[in-house]
Amino acid sequence: MTIFLRIFVFAIVYLCFLSAQTKHPADTVLVSDKTSLAEKIAISPIALWQRISYSTPMLSCQFYPSCSNYAAQSISEKGVITGSIMAAERIVRCNPAAYHYHLRDNLITLPHEETFHSDGRLINQVNASLPVQQNGKSPKLAAVFSTLIPGSGRIYAGRNWDGIFGFLTFFLSAELAYDHLNKGHEIRGGLFLISSLVFYGGEILGAYRAAQATPQGD
Repeated sequence: MTIFLRIFVFAIVYLCFLSAQTKHPADTVLVSDKTSLAEKIAISPIALWQRISYSTPMLSCQFYPSCSNYAAQSISEKGVITGSIMAAERIVRCNPAAYHYHLRDNLITLPHEETFHSDGRLINQVNASLPVQQNGKSPKLAAVFSTLIPGSGRIYAGRNWDGIFGFLTFFLSAELAYDHLNKGHEIRGGLFLISSLVFYGGEILGAYRAAQATPQGD
């Protein structure tokens, strides 16, 4: 890591501390004594993003907690690697088909108040338990499929749109990583490479969870 990148990372963390306020939920995790330095560095871009998204209605998330809050909580509770993979898996699920899948997978087994927040958003907590696997699809086999071809495990489990979005997200980040590294842009290429690996892990996790949660008949 070059001296300039170290200064940049330090500046992000320091600015987030200076501007921390209660209306940005990630700040609560960011300033917590229980959050390690590595976790704070990973959460800092999320805190910066919330300064934009919380002031722009068009960027409101359809989930509760929002994807940015989910990411901050995941990293804080599960660590940087596992938490980032969980966040990537959630981001992929935050697509136009989320409402349909949320109804299909949850409304049968959960009451309305545990499925929808009071403002209408889809409730999906970090530590939410999944319904008992009931569709005959193997979560382990789904994970293997997405290990070989990212997104294919979700399609196998009946979440076609999640699989398509997952594949495109992984492919785009991997393509950007290859392009920048090929041009000698090591820092940008490295960041995109890390991003592609995180989304790759998210696809494996997402495939396993999708096969475990999808109801009979889908």
